[in-house]
Amino acid sequence: MKDRHALLPRFSITRPVTVTMCLVALLVIGAVSYSKIRLQAFPSGWERKQLWVWVDNQDTSPKENDQEICRLFEAYFGTVKNLLQMRTWAGNNWAQAGLRFRAETDMSLAYNQVMDRLDRLKLELPPEKRDRTGVWKYNEETDQEIIWMGVAPPAGLDDIQSFMENKVQRRLERIDGVAKVSFWGRFRKEIMVVVFQERMRSLGLRPADVVQALQGENFALAGGYVQEGEKKYFVRSLARYRDMDEIRRIPIKRSNGLGPVSVADVGGVLFGRPPDLGSWRINGKEAVGLDVYKESSANVVDVSSLVKEELERIGQETGVQFNIMWDQGKAVRDSIDNIRITAIWGGLFAALILLYFLRAIRMTALITLSIPLCIMMTISALYFLDWSLNLLTMMGLMVGMGMVVDNAIVIVENIYRMRAKGMDAQEASVAGASEVGMAISMATLTTVVVFMPLMFMTGDIGLTFELTRIGIPVVVSLLGSLFVALIFIPLAAKLLGKHSPKEDPRSIRWSRRKYQACLRWILAHRRDASLIFIILFVS
Repeated sequence: MKDRHALLPRFSITRPVTVTMCLVALLVIGAVSYSKIRLQAFPSGWERKQLWVWVDNQDTSPKENDQEICRLFEAYFGTVKNLLQMRTWAGNNWAQAGLRFRAETDMSLAYNQVMDRLDRLKLELPPEKRDRTGVWKYNEETDQEIIWMGVAPPAGLDDIQSFMENKVQRRLERIDGVAKVSFWGRFRKEIMVVVFQERMRSLGLRPADVVQALQGENFALAGGYVQEGEKKYFVRSLARYRDMDEIRRIPIKRSNGLGPVSVADVGGVLFGRPPDLGSWRINGKEAVGLDVYKESSANVVDVSSLVKEELERIGQETGVQFNIMWDQGKAVRDSIDNIRITAIWGGLFAALILLYFLRAIRMTALITLSIPLCIMMTISALYFLDWSLNLLTMMGLMVGMGMVVDNAIVIVENIYRMRAKGMDAQEASVAGASEVGMAISMATLTTVVVFMPLMFMTGDIGLTFELTRIGIPVVVSLLGSLFVALIFIPLAAKLLGKHSPKEDPRSIRWSRRKYQACLRWILAHRRDASLIFIILFVS
């Protein structure tokens, strides 16, 4: 019976080289995993069961978009399989529909079905508006910016858009791990035709006549091809505006039968920024907003560092000012630093308490070192699962961190007790670990089982996804602590615990006597003790 219970501890004692090599292998794998694991703010792999459909319908009111476009949304998208809810919105020059699907929906199939129905819907739109539609599917990894900032270009810069594209956007997009860089603001210049109503009325024109003339003179159409021997020449009709004078000379036909007039007769042609009520400013200077998005497999901390280094070089070369408003890489680094500081303080307090009771520096260090070892094992498991180190997995690490020393404390304390009875280091290590090995195994497994229903429950898929990212690190760290306690602790106790145990301090002996007296009174007065417990519980 004794040999059967002492299988793992006896293996630890009789195979020291094997156990040592296993320890070294775990440390190496943990160090490599820690250096290569992806760092993110939020876990990847979660797929939102939602799609958004939009139509850009220029020169229309919200009421027109609601009556014309939103009703088409309801007619065409209402029959999509597994559709749970559809909401539509209408505004000036746009209409949008939000589609929410059931939890078990294959979103790739749903996306294809929505695209198919959108192609049918386009046939009921005017030809010039059929290309102003789209379907958007949110991606947690690539549709959320990792850096959001305000950019103040140098003073006196005339073409801000060209400067941002050539000096900032292209240089940032060349960085390894950057998927795209987008910028916005009140800087884009447009050609505007300003029409005077008095002139239009006097010439017998309507706004639609001016718009029709402008659209009719600016186009690019395919004209077929010309076959000449074995050569085929494709013909394309090009009628693009080359300068603003051409726009001013465009003839506008009048419906009253009189001769045509030019655009210059009814208004002016300007090149500049359109009037807008909004503005971007940083420290009183005109600014541009800029977003940086990373690739799905990139490390957010590394990409963030590379982007900020490039921003510093751009600022030195061009004099542009960058004010970072949000940096996901910094948030992840702060979280990891918080975990590291918490682990250090937690390990320090645990070591002080153990040192007070054991009064043996070597045994205390032995238990304390089980914390980083279990953390390294957990990070290795996350790396091989292709998970990232994010806020949820780090939360699981923090929860498991306070539980990983329990098994080591029980094993070491029992070995320490066997040594106090006069056993030598080897015999005490095997006997002490064997005696409580089954107990700590059952205690650890019951704690692990508690997390299983949370990770495999049905219902809210999003909640299950989050609990799984928290629960797996806890489960792995607990199983790792059991492995450490049964395999490494007995050998370490044999090698480091050769000194005779010291007598307990006076305060511990006094506490033990009081505790024993309390237990004797409770066993002798069971009814009174039960009544006191009930009163305390109810109150």
